[in-house]
Amino acid sequence: MTLTTDILQTWFRQFNADYFGDELPVPRIALSKARTRLGSLTYSRVLRLSGWKYTDFVIRISIYYECTEREFQETLLHEMIHYYIAYHNITDTSSHGTVFRQIMQRLNSEHGWNITVSTSMRKHKLTPVQRKITVANYFLVLAIELDDGGRMFTVVNKQAIRKVYDALRNCRNIVNHRWYVSLDPYFLDFTCVRSLRARRVSIDVYNEKTAAMQPLVLKEP
Repeated sequence: MTLTTDILQTWFRQFNADYFGDELPVPRIALSKARTRLGSLTYSRVLRLSGWKYTDFVIRISIYYECTEREFQETLLHEMIHYYIAYHNITDTSSHGTVFRQIMQRLNSEHGWNITVSTSMRKHKLTPVQRKITVANYFLVLAIELDDGGRMFTVVNKQAIRKVYDALRNCRNIVNHRWYVSLDPYFLDFTCVRSLRARRVSIDVYNEKTAAMQPLVLKEP
């Protein structure tokens, strides 16, 4: 769906009345293009005589990925739990600690939501607009097959191809390797390496991802 701040404000007011006792002032709500998280809450912290006071709350929802209406709503609810805890200056055991999880579980069990502590970006596709924007920012993926049958992926910095290639030639337990380009969000949490470091994956994942990626005929240095 196409998300707007007006839609988010309407949802916020509805959820505030339904689940939070209408106690939360409407914060600034903005759209973002964050790649590593679907939502975030930011605020300022001011020290007063009575203690710390939290102000200037901003909830941001990412439109970098394609999401359903339900997914956007659950992301907003996730951030509203954070907002409720911070606005009321409630001490929790951690960012997603006991208080957060109690509220989350109440909303899930009593109201049928599926709010989670974290969301993997791997299952989300880029929006059509974002796919066009990020064509120049593709992942340069090196797929590696080991002599023990293992499979590995690494995302290589484009300026470090020669260094990685030299390391490949000196690594005797690598029996095969191929280069690919990809826009798959699966590779977002891979470190973009400048040396030969890779992550072991299952054969099923290896086969699935290599089948979907664009092979690159690389003129290796």
